[in-house]
Amino acid sequence: MEMGLMTFYIPTIIINVVNVLLFFAIIKIFLWKPVMGIMEKRQQMIQDDLDQAQSDKEQAQAMKEEYEGALADAKEEAAGIVEKARQRSAQEHDAAVAKTQEETAKMIADAQHMIEVERGKAMKGMQAEIATIAMAAACKVVGNNIDEEDNRKYLDDFLSEAGGKE
Repeated sequence: MEMGLMTFYIPTIIINVVNVLLFFAIIKIFLWKPVMGIMEKRQQMIQDDLDQAQSDKEQAQAMKEEYEGALADAKEEAAGIVEKARQRSAQEHDAAVAKTQEETAKMIADAQHMIEVERGKAMKGMQAEIATIAMAAACKVVGNNIDEEDNRKYLDDFLSEAGGKE
């Protein structure tokens, strides 16, 4: 069949069509399937990497929450320890103040007791001195000296009377 400059030969067309179909079949078998297999493997590998990344992200988030919880617990525990230390410090301070006040009161009581003892000694010493002076004056007024035993008896009576009037 002739149609101008181009001639169409059916057997040539059929051979060309068969060649093209055969070429596509060979490409499909030897090129397309391996390329698609590689692409599927690559896509699966990418999907696995994405899944692993998501899993790692979730695990990291869980660890972060766990650490934040542990940190919050640690802060709470630290606050408790600080509060206990403050309470213990306050108790020790109060105990030290009470002990100091007790010691001060004891020292004051001891000092007052010592003052009373010294005052008593001084009073007895003054009474004895006054009695001796009084006896000496009485002896001079009376003009004679009574014996030592009578002096001692009068002195004791005088001291008893003077001590009883306080």
